[in-house]
Amino acid sequence: MTASTNRTYLPEVDQLRALAALLVLFFHGFKLIGTQLALGRPAGLMTPPVRPGNPLLAIIEEGHSGVALFIVLSGFILARGAIGNGIRYGSFLTARAYRIYPMMLVCLFAAICAHQVPLSGVAELLLPVNPLGGVSAGHLTAMFWAVTIEIQCYLVFPFLIGFSNVRGVRFLLQVVAVVFVMRLLLVLTDGADAYEIGYWSIMGRLDQFCLGIAAARLYPPEGLGRRGPIWLLSSLALAALSLYLYNRLQPARTTGLDLLWPTFEGAMWAAVIVTYVAAARSVVPRVVANALTRFGEVSYSFYLLHFAVIFAVIREGLFVHPTGNGYWDALATTFAVVLPATGALAVLTYNTIEAPFLGLRPKYIIRQSAVGRSDVVAL
Repeated sequence: MTASTNRTYLPEVDQLRALAALLVLFFHGFKLIGTQLALGRPAGLMTPPVRPGNPLLAIIEEGHSGVALFIVLSGFILARGAIGNGIRYGSFLTARAYRIYPMMLVCLFAAICAHQVPLSGVAELLLPVNPLGGVSAGHLTAMFWAVTIEIQCYLVFPFLIGFSNVRGVRFLLQVVAVVFVMRLLLVLTDGADAYEIGYWSIMGRLDQFCLGIAAARLYPPEGLGRRGPIWLLSSLALAALSLYLYNRLQPARTTGLDLLWPTFEGAMWAAVIVTYVAAARSVVPRVVANALTRFGEVSYSFYLLHFAVIFAVIREGLFVHPTGNGYWDALATTFAVVLPATGALAVLTYNTIEAPFLGLRPKYIIRQSAVGRSDVVAL
């Protein structure tokens, strides 16, 4: 991983990025390839949710929660180097641009070779101006919506960290409360769909980002001690149980549940992040940790490319059929075909496109000793 000059590198963060990418991968493989194999329909995400009795399949059906893990993790890792310090706003956005845009531009320019996209559409894909995450120009840009929401969170991060440096975690929790109230007002006044707002827009993701920052502030410097592994396993069990129950409750899903879920989901993943960073080294075997770290390094490229690879597999019929059950075969195909193919592409694009630009990221942290105040956001 290209080291950042703004914070200490934590391999556990890359390992969690790998977990988030795998959740999203197997969710899309289960839905898209499974629709093709089990139902004989054209692949699509808008098919009715599957509510399997098997807990593992139920959790995979809710693997879209990996997006929430990415967002909470972004708040956590950005805050790790900024707590108690100031931020140069322009340098921070420049660093984020070097991280995000090179691979996005490659995907975009490849996509518009096959899709006619007006200039306004190109601008909407690249600029964080659409609160619903932007438009799509084919499978190579299908994941841009989540990246756009991440960028929207980045735009306010220096202010969130600066104000919370002065006011503490309470300020972040107040922002979480404001975001929840905004979702509630959209439902009560405009008849907005609580699930759609919570899933696809900044109004369902900013509270998750703030909870990631809060997790960094609450992270115990001394770790969790001998009980760390127990806390880690408990947080992972809670996350798995929550996703399973959320899947089972979908037939009776209420507006209230959909309003609360993004915040609960963010808190759930914040607990996993804190306990994993504190205890993973004593729980996760080194060979597994090293593999996850390497995977996490290329997870951004993997995230952007996997959707297109899935559709390439579907178009060419590159399925494996070890069980004869459409959904299990979809998972087998995702594991045996999509995962290695996307991984190989991600390694290539990371080393060719991402890594050189990551080395150009400027330093944006202003140490408190240099400014005398911890809430500075310098322009």
